[in-house]
Amino acid sequence: MKLLFENWRKFIIKEDIGYFGEKFVQFKEMVDAGHHPLKVAKLYLEYIGKGSTRMVFGFKDNKSHLLKVINVELIGNEEAYAADFRNPLTGFDRKHKTVSNENEADLMMQQRYPNIFPRTYEYAPDYSWILTERVEPIDSQKLSEIFNIPVDLIRERREDYKQVIEIALAKMKGHLGLNEGSTFQMDPDRERRVDPETLRMQELYTHADAILSDKHNRQIFRAVAELRIPPREISPKNLGISQFGQPHLVILDASLWEYDTAPSQTPVSDTEETFNF
Repeated sequence: MKLLFENWRKFIIKEDIGYFGEKFVQFKEMVDAGHHPLKVAKLYLEYIGKGSTRMVFGFKDNKSHLLKVINVELIGNEEAYAADFRNPLTGFDRKHKTVSNENEADLMMQQRYPNIFPRTYEYAPDYSWILTERVEPIDSQKLSEIFNIPVDLIRERREDYKQVIEIALAKMKGHLGLNEGSTFQMDPDRERRVDPETLRMQELYTHADAILSDKHNRQIFRAVAELRIPPREISPKNLGISQFGQPHLVILDASLWEYDTAPSQTPVSDTEETFNF
């Protein structure tokens, strides 16, 4: 089934690659001719932003799609470091970067989690770049409306917001049978004593329930739980609104960069640096 979908997507792209604009056609022709995708993107496309694993570019003649290219150092047309070089600051090597693109371009993952991630349309054979839909950025105010929680919880009470996200994830994990209960178990004796900490935890549980009262939010938290996406990624800078069909919230970067050989240190989040979409 996966092969069928992949062949269908490649056929559609091949038949009408011009749909994505002349700039993308130029980019692809130059890369196919042997030029490094990052060099071509820097020369001819619009720089949008970067993370630890990828750089993002837009097109002057196409405001609906973005190009995500692995973030590597170049000397001329060649990569400065060997593929197994691991950046001591981030913990990433080249394969972490291509795996980020590979997972995002995985059609089966998009089928399993529809409307949770931006749609992808084309990618390099080695996943050094992928073409995705461009989504509308959101801020704390918009996220508070979607999650039905106070905006100050996101802007000013960051530790409380983090706990709310973890509580919501724990609830989803319990519902999904992933054998990971909440880390915020209430002490029955403490509940009978109305103290500030008890009231605070009750408030946080109420906010978690408010988030999960929406069906699409539950689908997002299901994906985060099952794919083990770091909870820190549920933040305004890593979320956006897709206009494909009915407008809906999507996760911009799933931080799925792990592969068989685990890094010697935990890599930092790809969104700890800013993506200005």
